[in-house]
Amino acid sequence: MQILGLDISKASVSACLLTEKPTEPRQFYYDCDFHKFEATAFGIRGLLALIGTDLTNTIAVMEPTGVNYQVLWGTQLARAGVEVRLVGHKELRSFREHHLGLPDKDDDADALALAIYGWDYLDVSRRFVQVRSQTIVEIRRLVLRLSHLNRVQSPIINRARQDLAWQFPEAAFVRSVRSGEKVPLLWGWLCSQRQSVKYDLMLERSIGLGITDELRRHAARICDIQREEMVLEFELSKLANRSFYRTVRFSPGLVLVVELKRCCCRRFIRLRIILLLTANLISKFAKVGDRANRLNDICHCVVL
Repeated sequence: MQILGLDISKASVSACLLTEKPTEPRQFYYDCDFHKFEATAFGIRGLLALIGTDLTNTIAVMEPTGVNYQVLWGTQLARAGVEVRLVGHKELRSFREHHLGLPDKDDDADALALAIYGWDYLDVSRRFVQVRSQTIVEIRRLVLRLSHLNRVQSPIINRARQDLAWQFPEAAFVRSVRSGEKVPLLWGWLCSQRQSVKYDLMLERSIGLGITDELRRHAARICDIQREEMVLEFELSKLANRSFYRTVRFSPGLVLVVELKRCCCRRFIRLRIILLLTANLISKFAKVGDRANRLNDICHCVVL
C-alpha cells in the first residue's frame, strides 16, 4: 500500500508519495524529495509514472477545491485505477496543528500532511469527505453554471434598461420573460429574433430618441445567455427526474416537495434542484458518525 498526498494549485500539483508513515514528519519534510507536476498531459504522465504500476494499491489523498481544479486530477487518477479520497479543510488544518508541526502555507508541507493523514486514518472512512454520486456532482456543476450566467447577464440587462430609458422609455421597465423555448419577447424583438406588432406600434408612438445598434447588440447577448440557460435547465430537469424520488426517500420531511416534480414551470426547476441537493446532503449527514463536525459543511454546501 502507498499513499499519495496531493496539494492542488490552479495549474499544478505538489505530490508526496509515502510507502510507510514517517516517524519524524518534520525532519522527513526537509529530507523528502517532493514532486511538482503541471496541469498538462506531460504532468499527468509524470504523476502516474511516480505512482508506478501498483495503481490499485495506491490511495490519493487531496482536499476538495471545488469543481475547477481538484476534479481534473481526481478524475484522471480515478480513470487510471487509483482510489481517491478527500479530506476536509478544517480536519486537515487541525491535524497539522496538533500532530505534525509542519510549516504553514507551504505546498510541499500540505502534500506531506495529506499523505500522513491518509496513513493515520486509512481504515476510518468517516474521516474523509463523502464523495457525492456522479448525478449529484453533475447537478451541482449545472447549478453553479446557471448562477454564473445569472451574474453575467444582470449587468447587461441593467445597461440595456438604462439605454431604453432614453431610446424607448415606454419599454424600459417592461418585465419580459421566456415563453416556452422562446427567448423573452422584448429582447428578442430588439435584436430582430422575434416579431411583435405590439412593440412595433409602441415604437412608432414613442417619445424616445430611437434604438441604437449598441442596444440591439446588448439584446442579442441577453438572448444568447437565455438560450444557454434553457439548455442547462433542460439537462437539470432530466437529472432531477431520474434521482428526485430516490433522494427524497432518505429525508421524510421533504416528501411534500415531490409534487414539484409534476410541475414544469421554470420558476420551480431551480427550487426543486436545491431541495434535491439538500435532501442528498441530509441523507449523507445521517450516515456520518461524527455529525456535529459535518453540520457546518452541510450548511455551506446547501447555499448555492
